[in-house]
Amino acid sequence: MRFQYDNLLKYFMCNYYLKRKIVRSLLLLGLVAGADSAFSQTVKTEPTDSLAQRIFLLNKTQQKSNLLQSTATVYTDQLIKTPAPSFLQALPGKLSGLYTRQRSGVQDNDDPSGVVDFKIRGQIPLILIDGVPRDFSSIEPESIQSVTILKDALSSVMFGQRSSNNIIQVTTRRPQATPFQLSFTAQHGLQDQLDKTKTVSAADYAILYNEARNNDGLAPVYTAADILAYQTGSDPLFHPNNDYRKLFLNKNATLDRYNININSGNEIARFYVALDYQTEGGFLNTADLNSYSTNSGVDRYIVRSNVSIDLTKTLNVGLNIFGRIQNANQPGTSTGNVYNAIAYTPNNAYSIFNPDGSLGGNATFSNNIYGMLNNAGYSKSTARDLAADIELTQKLNFVTPGLWVKANVSYNNTVAQTVNRSKSFAVYGLNVGTGSAVYSQIGTNTNQPNTLSFNARRTYTYGKLSVGYDKSFGDHNLSLLALADNQATTLNIDLPAKYTNIAGNATYNYQEKYFAEAALSYGGFNRFAPGKRYGMFYAAGLGWNLAKEDFLKNTSWINTLKPRVSYGKTGNANVGYYVYDQYYAYGGTTAAYYFGATPTVARSYVEQTLANPNATWEKADKLNVGVDLEMFANRLKISSEYFNDTYSDLMQTRGTSTTIIGQAYPAENVGKNRFTGFENNITWNGKANSFGYFISGNASILKSKVIYADEVYRKYDYQKRT
Repeated sequence: MRFQYDNLLKYFMCNYYLKRKIVRSLLLLGLVAGADSAFSQTVKTEPTDSLAQRIFLLNKTQQKSNLLQSTATVYTDQLIKTPAPSFLQALPGKLSGLYTRQRSGVQDNDDPSGVVDFKIRGQIPLILIDGVPRDFSSIEPESIQSVTILKDALSSVMFGQRSSNNIIQVTTRRPQATPFQLSFTAQHGLQDQLDKTKTVSAADYAILYNEARNNDGLAPVYTAADILAYQTGSDPLFHPNNDYRKLFLNKNATLDRYNININSGNEIARFYVALDYQTEGGFLNTADLNSYSTNSGVDRYIVRSNVSIDLTKTLNVGLNIFGRIQNANQPGTSTGNVYNAIAYTPNNAYSIFNPDGSLGGNATFSNNIYGMLNNAGYSKSTARDLAADIELTQKLNFVTPGLWVKANVSYNNTVAQTVNRSKSFAVYGLNVGTGSAVYSQIGTNTNQPNTLSFNARRTYTYGKLSVGYDKSFGDHNLSLLALADNQATTLNIDLPAKYTNIAGNATYNYQEKYFAEAALSYGGFNRFAPGKRYGMFYAAGLGWNLAKEDFLKNTSWINTLKPRVSYGKTGNANVGYYVYDQYYAYGGTTAAYYFGATPTVARSYVEQTLANPNATWEKADKLNVGVDLEMFANRLKISSEYFNDTYSDLMQTRGTSTTIIGQAYPAENVGKNRFTGFENNITWNGKANSFGYFISGNASILKSKVIYADEVYRKYDYQKRT
């Protein structure tokens, strides 16, 4: 095997970029523009032109021209144009119907999905990676072949009791039969602060504070001499004017990422390997006092290997392995508490240092921010993910052409732990009323502990067996699929949560002109009561490509004009931990009986939240109507959709339940919501000589309505939810 040096620049590129983190509110309009030339690709992948003709759906791949489902897809070359720590942060604006909001700029050891809110048509979606439900989404964009969001019932119903809330389907890069290829990407970025609110000075604070007291008929606290001292800075010890943002926050934080991708193989065996390292600095301005860091920061290591081997001409085995280690550091008081103290501490609260070098403070403000950053120790958390997938695909052409069987097994393990070495510190208030300095201590100085705690231990096992049949009979094209799958999830010491599902799908088209598809699933969840665990879910769709009719066939500038419609009923198992069983907890001294002349306590068990043996899955009725238009040799593509999704039997606690029994009520299947809207996407692909470019934009409108919520009576309409 020999490394090919030809066109090395095509596989090696270093990017330097300036990155500004912003808060993304509900995203209704996105615009993406990009350009490609022969020397601008960091990662060599399968040509996007061929990928764009295929959509990765649940359990199958389908030609885009034959698609009836409501989907939106983005590919590798579009993802890597937006430098981001995770693919989720590279998605905003690229997929119609996906609404994102980055609600925090503080990166800790949570998965990126913990700091980015994302919804599809108003619902928090399920994330599938290579067809398997997984909790982690910290995947570098270079390892992703495509991200597809599944938005209607027809595209998701085969997932049974997890199909209502829509799906994000991530397909990682498949190994290709190609000579040895290596790509390297180095990125250096600067992150800017989310919030640059300018705080009032100590003098302005004193003036406004006096004004507020005056409005309440109270005497002022600050005298004219106090305000003058704040303005002139003549007495920084007793009249400080601290700008905590300038003192304790850096203007920028660094973000560096290095990625190596290797792909090679022949017609028998192929492999893809990715190595990724990312380090993210903190915004906190800490002092160099300790042998350890008290700043915030994250280091992430990722390794991925996808292998595909043809054991025979008809039997293929695929193996995917993924590993991630992510370490996060923060001050012992936590990064969030430091930011809160900076935001809510008045500039005149205390002098940061006393004349003797001790930390300043008082009974009201005992958390000296300098001490929080440097004297409170640190905590270091580690998250580890391991995933392994095995897939066997056997073609059964010797039985009948087009028949195949596939078996999938997946194991996933996640461990999150924290080493706590935080400590408390004392601050000192200074009094000079007696003529000599007198310090009063608030708080205590303690030693650092060395404790290890497990935040989460999760194990997932997933298995699936599917049988398919794909055959063309002249002008008739038929695809049949049947499957059975099972997933068991264990969180900490809980009993496993088990999903069991069988499903089927039938797709038919005539001359790729008339289309029909139907899907059915029968799935269950073991945390419902016996007799209420299984449900039937279904969906169907129709489509018609008018461009292939005789009256439009000769209209050369129209390539596709396909109206389509789908409808289905899906489910969602939104239920707690075995809610059909009544639970009791040890009551302690608050629930005890006393016996004997000399009372002896006998403690008891107390009934907890009432059981709900009638709890069942939530339901959704989904209607999707769309039209796909492609013109001018497929250079202009327009897709427009209308959706109407009604969610019923939502698990909610009744607002009208009486509290006379003195116990909490369970959630019940009583709620009903509706989400309606329009989604539009337009793309133009152009080419000038060897220079290719595309312009893509999408716009979405979403309207939600609470149809029913069992709420208490409200006198005024504006107080009502329905």
